[in-house]
Amino acid sequence: MAELRWNPLLKTWVMVASHRQNRPNLPKDKCPFCPGSGKVPDQFDVISINNDFPVMMPQPPEPDPVATEFYQTMPSYGKCEVILYCSQHSITLQELSVEHIQKLVKLWKNRFLEIRKDTHVKYVFPFENKGEEVGATIAHPHGQIYGYPFIPLKLETEYAASQQYYEKHGQCLICKITEEEKQNSLRIIHENNSMIAYIPFFTDYPWGVFVVSKRHFSHIDQMTEEEERDLAETLKVVVGAFDSLFDRPFPYMMVMHQGPVNHELEAPSHTFFHWHLEFYPPLRDRNKIKFYASSEMGAWAAANVMAVEQFARQLFEARLKFLATWDEEKALEEVTTIFHQRYGKENAPIHIYKSPARVNLIGEHIDYNGGKVLPAAINRFIYALVRLRDDKKIRMSSLQFPGILETTLDTIAHQTEIPWANYPLGVLSEWKKAGYPLDKGMDVLFMSTIPPGSGVSSSAAFEVVFGYALSDLFEVSLSRVDLALLCQRAENNFVGVSCGIMDQFAVAMGEKDKALLLDCQTLQYEKIPVHLGEYSLVLTNSNKKRELIDSAYNTRLKECREALSLLQQRFPIKELCELSESDLHSAEDLFQGKETLFKRALHAITENQRTLDAAKFLSSGDLHGFAQCLNASHDSLQHNYEVTGEHLDTLVSLARSVEGCLASRMTGAGFGGCTISLVKTSAIDRFKTIVGSGYKEKFGIVADFLVLSLEDGVKKKI
Repeated sequence: MAELRWNPLLKTWVMVASHRQNRPNLPKDKCPFCPGSGKVPDQFDVISINNDFPVMMPQPPEPDPVATEFYQTMPSYGKCEVILYCSQHSITLQELSVEHIQKLVKLWKNRFLEIRKDTHVKYVFPFENKGEEVGATIAHPHGQIYGYPFIPLKLETEYAASQQYYEKHGQCLICKITEEEKQNSLRIIHENNSMIAYIPFFTDYPWGVFVVSKRHFSHIDQMTEEEERDLAETLKVVVGAFDSLFDRPFPYMMVMHQGPVNHELEAPSHTFFHWHLEFYPPLRDRNKIKFYASSEMGAWAAANVMAVEQFARQLFEARLKFLATWDEEKALEEVTTIFHQRYGKENAPIHIYKSPARVNLIGEHIDYNGGKVLPAAINRFIYALVRLRDDKKIRMSSLQFPGILETTLDTIAHQTEIPWANYPLGVLSEWKKAGYPLDKGMDVLFMSTIPPGSGVSSSAAFEVVFGYALSDLFEVSLSRVDLALLCQRAENNFVGVSCGIMDQFAVAMGEKDKALLLDCQTLQYEKIPVHLGEYSLVLTNSNKKRELIDSAYNTRLKECREALSLLQQRFPIKELCELSESDLHSAEDLFQGKETLFKRALHAITENQRTLDAAKFLSSGDLHGFAQCLNASHDSLQHNYEVTGEHLDTLVSLARSVEGCLASRMTGAGFGGCTISLVKTSAIDRFKTIVGSGYKEKFGIVADFLVLSLEDGVKKKI
């Protein structure tokens, strides 16, 4: 059955399509939109195909014989197409190039012109549903386009309001709304030559963005080449901001509102109606849905969870995070503008510094057992904009964390209300203790693209970028090793975290396409080349809040010290990792009734050897040998050291099930955080799909993925 039924209460048509109930639930690794499925070409950029389960169709069946003189039906005549954004399955709109997205805009225009040729069609509606939260069952990047034989009610409502406003004021209503938004400016998210994106004053969805053309036109076919490109850029930035908001793929509904076709309102709509896009994101927090409940659905009376200006500020700052990963120079220009807004314009120069996050490739929980680790700096960064003052006042703020700190060089104290400030303040404290020059205050603004709490050392990056800025600004010839040590002391003594040296060392000493084989006791290190060929390292963030980590760390440390004490009865050693696995087994009699202590020692000793072997395999280009080390590392952390937890074990198990994944292991302290996987680059799409869907199905949590590149350590940008 497929037909249209008239709703006399709302004066609109309801579409009925019972055959859509037969849509199959496809396996996660079977996609009808991927090349090889038989439904699409083997290669394509953007393409339009017919919807296999259309709600409207060019040759509809006759309606069921249930109509009366009062209840009307009509054949479900119309057009339903699927618009495929690209051939890659797991890519998102913001990951496509502007040039590619412009091809999508051109396809929208072309399909609009083709569908409007049918005089029965009254409205052409391009849209996208992204994410399971809005009912999208296929993850492949795609949208749809409908050709309705009537004007949908929401568009009728907008037309009526726009026409009435125009007749009364002689101005387009959307033009007036945009004018108001530009005057206020607090809700503007992005702007270029011909497009502007803002969250309007009246939005009924959190982060409900409008994308509006600056030039007045009513239909997409009137868009110029420049407007096409500017729309493509705006879409990339808005969707990138969404995904950066919570560091996860962000669900949304995106709809295009334009004038009608083949209707008496088409000609006048050129004057009174304004083409625009509307986004309806269903989230109100990272994993909380903003339901359209009784008031919204039953009365069309929307209720928002906080002021629109707060949503806009969050999204604008997320946009800067995205820009920093796509167009760093533009992002820093805008952050500099924010610096001036917060601290005023002065003649003194603003200096910009950049510090990476880090990942430990292998060598977990052995830095405090005399073992070696293999960390590397990675492609997520924290930036510090610093301007010296003529007095001793210090002002610090962050785009990612709340609060503005104001203090002086003489009153550096631990902060409870603004806890993030303790990292740079700790560096200042240790700087003063060391007797280094510090005769001027400063204004500081931080911006970070590092996901907090993910286990990739945002705290060390915070400390090192500020310490490096101090050494540059006050002309102190501080070696990078000494810088790392100073920042470690800052975290130990001021922040109050008993961390080792690995994080600060990796962030300070990192080098492009190299890992550091580091002895955390002697600080001797070796640069290990990392050339992965057709493989990539993929970081997967479990987004599981790390629990029990402090107590577990203290327990493991105590257990290792007890194991060491037992082994010192037979071996003249200072650390567990001085022994070989055969040494340990030869002394197994010392652990009778203390099997747990034996397992802890076994992990430390074998993990140290795996780290040494992994460095050799990387140096010789033996990726399979390197992969074996990674897999064995996780297995030991799971069974011998017992710090992985169900979430990380699930991610690793799912990763290893993917064809093209050579290895996967947890990285970091454990009980949450991240995994690192060695994946064939051509299999990354499939990897994200299988791991992401399996993890969400089990825990209801969205995992994040980052394809890693190994980067240089801290540096000065400007």
